[in-house]
Amino acid sequence: MSLISKCYIATMLLLALISKAESRQSKQDSTIFKALPLAYFTPETRIAAEGFAFYSFYANKSQRKSNLRMFVTYTQNKQYLLILPWQVYTSGDQYFLKGSIDYRKFPEYYYGLGNNTKEASRALYEFKALTFTSKSYKRLKKDTYIGLALRGQWLEPKFPEMEPLFADVMEGNGREGYSYVGFGPSMMWDKRDHILSPSSGSFIEFTPLIGLGKSNHSALNFGLLSMDIRHYLALSDHITWANQLLTQLSFGDVPFRTLPTLGGPFLHRGYYQGRFRDNHSAIVQSEYRQHVIGRFGFVVFGSAGRVYQSLKEKLYKNIHLAAGGGLRVRISKKDRTNVRLDYSFTSDSRGFYIYFAEAF
Repeated sequence: MSLISKCYIATMLLLALISKAESRQSKQDSTIFKALPLAYFTPETRIAAEGFAFYSFYANKSQRKSNLRMFVTYTQNKQYLLILPWQVYTSGDQYFLKGSIDYRKFPEYYYGLGNNTKEASRALYEFKALTFTSKSYKRLKKDTYIGLALRGQWLEPKFPEMEPLFADVMEGNGREGYSYVGFGPSMMWDKRDHILSPSSGSFIEFTPLIGLGKSNHSALNFGLLSMDIRHYLALSDHITWANQLLTQLSFGDVPFRTLPTLGGPFLHRGYYQGRFRDNHSAIVQSEYRQHVIGRFGFVVFGSAGRVYQSLKEKLYKNIHLAAGGGLRVRISKKDRTNVRLDYSFTSDSRGFYIYFAEAF
């Protein structure tokens, strides 16, 4: 089946499911609940069947809409996923709570470490992982928050024997499995007009974490730092130009699946998730978004980024590029949150994604 056929079938199926999905709304149209089955395709999963639930609401005297979500997924690659994300503003927007619980049993490709790994040089391994992330913010003043970030992960991998590509996954950073907890302060400045589908405003988040854990009988001590900067420029009532700069740094004995990566449905669409992996990463993404009519809109996007081992490396060399476009379908006439259908291409791969909410 061609990619165009897959896109067409996925779009028609999505529209049929959304139109038939059960929804309940309050008299003020402020509360939305939807539960529906989905089918989608990504390079990491191939065809996937998913049960999806979405609940959005306003807390008392809150100016920002909260949401709770649930995804239960089984894929053509025999992958199992259970993901429970949340983004909740409390009364008067005094506190903002966001995070997720993520369990997955996954076969996936490993490409090795570095910015110059080859698409053909990959090997399949399996793992089971449970990941918990949480950021709990207190508002200092309008749009400015400070809080505590937590991240924990347990992982049990299964590597094929005699595969030289896994030589860099040494016992110290996860070959025999690992568990850790990370914690640290987090600061956020958020002027977006919508959490899941912004059309104007800016967002900055800075989070340094200290991680403590163990791998087999070895201790893990490491640091993670991320800076996420986004800006959304409303060119008209129906057009938004969205931009993101994200940099991630890591230090110490970092578990291999916690190292910064590029690829997947959020960062560098078109590349396999984890296609590039190393101590540090930097990426710029830009997206033109236009609402056309009713529930429909489209986007055109591009990204440039790389991973690097040392902070001394020159970031402007060996940049990886990706570009693409997609269709947007709103899940409700009363909320502009979208399901996105994106196609992206790179120098050595292609990606077709159906996913809930914008990439950034």
